[in-house]
Amino acid sequence: MRERQGVVYDAPMASPGIRRKLQLRIIHQGEEITGAAPLPIERAAKICSRGDETHRALVHLCLTFADYALRQATPPGANRPLLDQLSVAHAWIQGKASIEAVRKARSEAFNAIVAAEKRTTEAVNESLKVMTRKAETGLDRHATTVVLRYAALGANYAAGCAVMTLDAIDDPGRSLNVVTQAAGAVAYQRMALGPALGSELRAAAWGQAEWEASRPGAPEVYPAGALAVQLFHEFLGCQWKDQSDGLRAYFEIFTDWALPHLQAN
Repeated sequence: MRERQGVVYDAPMASPGIRRKLQLRIIHQGEEITGAAPLPIERAAKICSRGDETHRALVHLCLTFADYALRQATPPGANRPLLDQLSVAHAWIQGKASIEAVRKARSEAFNAIVAAEKRTTEAVNESLKVMTRKAETGLDRHATTVVLRYAALGANYAAGCAVMTLDAIDDPGRSLNVVTQAAGAVAYQRMALGPALGSELRAAAWGQAEWEASRPGAPEVYPAGALAVQLFHEFLGCQWKDQSDGLRAYFEIFTDWALPHLQAN
């Protein structure tokens, strides 16, 4: 049989000019590609054996994303313990750390998540105290809670990347969610310290809400204030998705560069 583009063509039968129907190649359980991660990461996770070159390259890639997310989404004082645990993964890649050391680092990284969230939130909250706002809206009090929540989510997602990276040493399949997690972390941080924090989006949501609530024929379900909150979150959600999708695309390009031998044919 000969194979082309994933389809098996059966060899001609004994009688000239007679060929069997085309058949799709059988895909065994565990070999399917889910699309949860860039293709090179999925392939690496499925074909690698613990400690081989492909496995170490995969962990190194995850470590790079986790390091980036931590440095983007958390302040230095909050990310130091998690970066220290990631250094154990780097040592394992170089053959200088045992699997027992990795498991210990994983446990410590997991235990550091809550502290990373708290210290990140505290840092953002302190900056809010000295911030001078150019314009005020009726959304400011609610929006401040959103800023703090998004900052905490960014820290949580970034810390989760570190835990997943260390998990991927024991179970390569844990690498499949690192790209999505890292993109989400940075997107939350950008939303917290960008659109959610600034006055422009708040004013846009408030103005739109006032217009929708006062226009002829408007349903009397929401007063302007409640509608403004809904619109504010809708605006933020759209921008968060744009940021997250863009970061995932950027990470995918980086993955293709880092694992060129596992790209699509």
